[in-house]
Amino acid sequence: MGNAGQDRSNALSISNSAGFMRPRSKAPADELVELTPRRSHRASAEPAAVTKSASARQFWDRYAQKRRKALPKYAQLRDCILAGIRDGFWKRGDRLPAEQELAQVTGLSLGTVQKAYRDLVHEGTVERRQGRAGSFVSREPKSVDTVWHFLFSDDRHERFFVVYPKVDRVWRHSERGSWNLHLHWVESEVVQVDRIVNIGHEFLVYSQFIIDARVYDHARRGQTKPLEGVNLRRELNLNVSMMTYDLRIEEIPRDICKKIAVPAKTIGFVIEVCMSANPMQQGYFQRIFVPRTNLWLRIATQARVGS
Repeated sequence: MGNAGQDRSNALSISNSAGFMRPRSKAPADELVELTPRRSHRASAEPAAVTKSASARQFWDRYAQKRRKALPKYAQLRDCILAGIRDGFWKRGDRLPAEQELAQVTGLSLGTVQKAYRDLVHEGTVERRQGRAGSFVSREPKSVDTVWHFLFSDDRHERFFVVYPKVDRVWRHSERGSWNLHLHWVESEVVQVDRIVNIGHEFLVYSQFIIDARVYDHARRGQTKPLEGVNLRRELNLNVSMMTYDLRIEEIPRDICKKIAVPAKTIGFVIEVCMSANPMQQGYFQRIFVPRTNLWLRIATQARVGS
């Protein structure tokens, strides 16, 4: 990669010309998704249709305001459905609205709704049943909402890969590091959440999330559930207002190479993300280690983000 990668290390859009993120020779094929089941003309089918419509309308009335409009529309819908499953609006075994019905309620195109459902099927949260049965919740989501620091896509840039984080360790320390420049108000300890993040079953990255221990303890008071598969910003009630990125190409530490299943001395991106918040003490720092990959990484700089 040489100087070409260094010249682009501070850019907010990662260029293919740097030779670091090469295009895939062939984009992964999308899964086939069954279209909306045909409606029966029998009078007995009408009450069921009314019930399903009410469910779709109630869902959209409750979750539409949670959309993050900077995301593609299919990702907005997918994240709303995931939120509904996590909150218990739909439980395991419940039938989801048909694609056509959901398209009518949300005002989205049928193709957009199908793409959202396809992602949910691919990650295993939703099951497609044969015939006219429809789509059903098969399990609690293992993925998190679309995360701004992990917006990886293929050459078509049509969708972002689903993210599956797994906690490696949660620990406290008072060590010094580049995070001190951002979290300058920390008086003693920070809490660091280290996670191995599976990017759409394509490859792994490593994330180090660092926050003032006082903020962490206040947000987690009385909480017993683990941090597995959660959006840390939402879990810790952080009111993020702005973020900045610093990128550098370097050798990934040996211990992290082992954790993300790449050879020792692998060269990759090290991305440091500084998140500003209101109040200031809720800001946090994140360091992400990304090995060489054929996927594209989008760097977003919008304020009022969800991460």
